[in-house]
Amino acid sequence: MNINIAHIGSNDWFNYKSEIIYGLYHCLKRLGHEVSISHNNFDAKRHNIIIGADWLAEDSHTQKLTSAKIEYSIYEVEAYDGDTINHRANFNSVAYRQLIDKAVAVITPYRYNFDSYAQAGHQAKTLYCPWGYYDEMIDPNIVKSGAFVFDGVFFGLAKGIRAQTLSSLSKQGANIALVDTKSPHLIRSYYLSTSKYGLVLTSGDQEHFVNPFRVFHLLANGIPVLSDNECDGDSYLMHSKCIHRSELYDALKSDSGDESGLEALRSTFDLTKNLSLIF
Repeated sequence: MNINIAHIGSNDWFNYKSEIIYGLYHCLKRLGHEVSISHNNFDAKRHNIIIGADWLAEDSHTQKLTSAKIEYSIYEVEAYDGDTINHRANFNSVAYRQLIDKAVAVITPYRYNFDSYAQAGHQAKTLYCPWGYYDEMIDPNIVKSGAFVFDGVFFGLAKGIRAQTLSSLSKQGANIALVDTKSPHLIRSYYLSTSKYGLVLTSGDQEHFVNPFRVFHLLANGIPVLSDNECDGDSYLMHSKCIHRSELYDALKSDSGDESGLEALRSTFDLTKNLSLIF
């Protein structure tokens, strides 16, 4: 099959979603497909897997896409509640539904989304495909020497309760490395190399699932995961240590956690195998 992974969005968002883009790329190629990657454009000669369909949820975009006779599926990693993406107040739900109607399939790594699409009447074309491990997930720039500079590291958007938790840990005396959207993208490898734990933190009541891209990147590179997230319908945290946020400081100051998560991850979450059931 000829496939194009079409990322839609800003240059920054391509960086933020690079693990998703390249995870699909490597695993689909491993399955024997011809695969390309594009940024803000489509390949009319290939089946396009759209990452960032919410950026297309405008009438002008949907009309242009459907009139161009582009064959595509949507790979949705944002939270869909049956009406909006990520609870956005002014989201064009009509245009987004038009995108779904014209799509060959909607694929999501979250049971929450799968249920939301079904309840919104899109069950026939929605596919649940759990995220998983792939060999290229291992970053050669991450080298664990045991000489920790930081108690914990968090990478991503520090928002909501998550920001409060990080602030509280720092005030208690924990040495926390934060890699946010303002940080150089590739400095993350250094912080991960020198941190005892990787933090996976809830951002609040509107969070419906755990981000497996963060969890699996940590585990695959030998970094034990601490999480305060209680909402994990996909079992992505099964190889992590999950505790209440009030216990995070003590856990960070304890002896280093179990770094054997890679083998467990490989055996229970295999992205190539999961994708083979669809492509």
